[in-house]
Amino acid sequence: MLAKTGLLILTQPIPLIKPLIPKVVAEASIVVSETLYVCLQPALHTQHVAPSSLLQSIALTKEIESCVSTFYGCISGICQSLDVRVLLSHICSNTAQYSATPYSLQKPVSLLLCDSSKLKDTWQTSKAQFTEALKSSFSNVDSDLKFHYITATEGQTSASAGGVESSSEPIVTYPNVVLGGTFDRLHDGHKVLLSQSCLLCDKKLTIGITDGERNKKKPLWELMEEYSSRKEGVVNFVSDVKHSITVEPEQIFDIYGPTITDPNLQCLVVSKETSGGGNAVNQERLKRGFSQLEMVTVDLVDDACHADDEEDKVSSSSKRKRLLGTLLHPLTIHPNLPNTPYIVGVMGGIASGKSRLCSVLKSFGAKVVDCDLLGHKAYVKGTDAHSAIVREFGNDVVGEDGEINRQKLGPIVFSDKNKLNKLNSIVWPAIRSLAEQEIKEAKSGVVVLEAAVLLEAGWDQMVHEVWTTFIPREEAVNRIMTRNGLSQEAAEKRIDSQMSNSERLQRTNVAICSQWDTQITDRQIEKAWSLLQTRIKAKAQTKL
Repeated sequence: MLAKTGLLILTQPIPLIKPLIPKVVAEASIVVSETLYVCLQPALHTQHVAPSSLLQSIALTKEIESCVSTFYGCISGICQSLDVRVLLSHICSNTAQYSATPYSLQKPVSLLLCDSSKLKDTWQTSKAQFTEALKSSFSNVDSDLKFHYITATEGQTSASAGGVESSSEPIVTYPNVVLGGTFDRLHDGHKVLLSQSCLLCDKKLTIGITDGERNKKKPLWELMEEYSSRKEGVVNFVSDVKHSITVEPEQIFDIYGPTITDPNLQCLVVSKETSGGGNAVNQERLKRGFSQLEMVTVDLVDDACHADDEEDKVSSSSKRKRLLGTLLHPLTIHPNLPNTPYIVGVMGGIASGKSRLCSVLKSFGAKVVDCDLLGHKAYVKGTDAHSAIVREFGNDVVGEDGEINRQKLGPIVFSDKNKLNKLNSIVWPAIRSLAEQEIKEAKSGVVVLEAAVLLEAGWDQMVHEVWTTFIPREEAVNRIMTRNGLSQEAAEKRIDSQMSNSERLQRTNVAICSQWDTQITDRQIEKAWSLLQTRIKAKAQTKL
């Protein structure tokens, strides 16, 4: 059985460890499923193991800095689900002043992993005493701790490091360090940036976290985590890996944040992508009479497993893209719904790709109930809805054939929300009645209820799960102008009369974005359909 959280203590000399990190992480991922804490302790390679020696300081050098980054750099090609956290509080520029304080690990450790045969022997001969000694250096260690001996480093000797380039060049540290970013869905690229910042910081680490309109320039920003969640993720990580410094997260709405208001900052950490913003910060500080910040640039982390339509670096944008077609939010249970047919509600704004989604789902065998088409049937001449519309909006909306003229009715309701609400109160109940009849008569195991206004009309109570298609607002405006021949103002009115993407996505289970070519959209749909079949099978098995 896999351990959820493991603590990996590596005792080999750093020049030996670094080239073996991918193998070490791969071996650890076989026995640890969620979180792997890593503690570098090369001094234990030659020393006798005693409780007082389990946590010793390491001098901060370029070699150590590179080793820490390597752990995060190799993850994408090995096990993306493993949350690796390299502990940093005992790595310092002045080891003589280091005072060992226990790490307050946030997740309970149930497995100790180590490459030292001496530690292995100590464990086998005095497990209870060793576990207690470990607890004095690392909190949150289970009393029933298990042990795994890392074999990836076996056979390594000091001579093995002869051809390995190493650098004992020390690194300058600063009392107050600052960095910024979006930090959406914390990934290994973020961890490198934060870890390098922690290594450079002696006292206070200020972290600017972007929010507001600035984030809307990001791809798929609608799927971005709330500020509070991103803040929590950053603080959680830094507090875990370097509890010896103070963390100050700050919500920012521009490229500057606290860098131009705090004269006590000394160092700014940037990525290769944001170094231009760093130069702008220093120019602004000069204008205000502040000293310029020492700027440290951190490399990006390559994504070994990126798809052809994703970035080649580890990024939040790619992580958001991978969410498309998956279950974003837990399903809402509706006890009144029968198990079969399984009903999927599809909604989305105008021109967002609902028809394409439903067409593909139909090709997979689903029955599609189109509420837009039912809308035409709902108020044909002779129906109660037809009479109600004429009473409310007058004979001017009636065509020569006696039917409601949608081209005349549209401008009236889309320019006045109250009138639109009145129309909906007439038409929606009639559409629902027709839809329920079609679902009842369906022969397919999966029925798709296509309704742009699924949530507004309360029809989400009719389905087992909700799927949403969406595209950026600018793309929607362009599509409406091209498809419907409308002006930009008229297109924007159509969009503004509907629920926003963000509002829909907060209440959706599966999201599909059609802003790219159809092949990419179809891959999302195929993934969504496959996962849907898995959920349906699991639901059926629970009923057995």
